[in-house]
Amino acid sequence: MQKEEEIVTLETYYNPMLAEIIRTKLEANGIPCLVTDESLGVLYPVYNQGGGGIKVKVFARDLAKAREIVADQPNLSADTDVTTEE
Repeated sequence: MQKEEEIVTLETYYNPMLAEIIRTKLEANGIPCLVTDESLGVLYPVYNQGGGGIKVKVFARDLAKAREIVADQPNLSADTDVTTEE
């Protein structure tokens, strides 16, 4: 397998909703991606951090562009709580 065809972790999240928002944002910008390890966080949120979190994965060739897209969304960082209203 070529290096650019490897699947790498873009970011790890502890909120399943935020991981899905990021996935949708990336796909809307033409970057294929997937979310992994979300089952543990959805079924047993208390174990989410111990399980390593929810990972958004992309192809290595898309990593730089994906990081730019996520960086352009400061309100969607891994520390954001998307479940509360301000």
